[in-house]
Amino acid sequence: MAEREYNTVDERQSYVQRSGQEWENNVMDFVNEKLKELGSDLVVINGKTVKKGSELWNKLAIPVGKPGSTQKIWGDIDLIVIDKQENPIAVISCKTSLHGRFSETLFYAVVLKDLVEELKVVFATPDKGRQQKKGKWQSEWGSEEKPTKDRLLGSHYLDGVYILNPNTKLGGMIKHLEELPKDLIKWHESMNR
Repeated sequence: MAEREYNTVDERQSYVQRSGQEWENNVMDFVNEKLKELGSDLVVINGKTVKKGSELWNKLAIPVGKPGSTQKIWGDIDLIVIDKQENPIAVISCKTSLHGRFSETLFYAVVLKDLVEELKVVFATPDKGRQQKKGKWQSEWGSEEKPTKDRLLGSHYLDGVYILNPNTKLGGMIKHLEELPKDLIKWHESMNR
């Protein structure tokens, strides 16, 4: 896979932002379509569309400031899976590559799960691979036998990592993106028991 050339840092940032937004939209559209096909009433919404002060915003906003403060901030929440009553079932963090952003997802996973009991936090990525060796694709996730640091962290702090690349070694918490809709339905059913 050829490296893309950029004339300026701004060009690169613009490309990264556009491709990240496209990936987020693709994941949202794919999961919504599959949920509908499976007869589920769960819906994936964009985290940026949640109105400040709404019930959903208040459930997922992070308390900040001194103890007893009512100040809250909205974290890095890409997609939210909600039920008919707009209860959050899961947060889907969408990143096209790890490059330093994965720790942000792990941080929010810990904080959000502390705020909302039973909330699932998952990571969705195409797994573009590590760019260390020219011309040779290498997964960012390793394998179950030889896991990368990110695979180990994801397996410990997330409820699943869902990947599109067919070359990624699946296993454990590392699954193909196709499995995400059924897992969401299963989690929702277990919450309602």
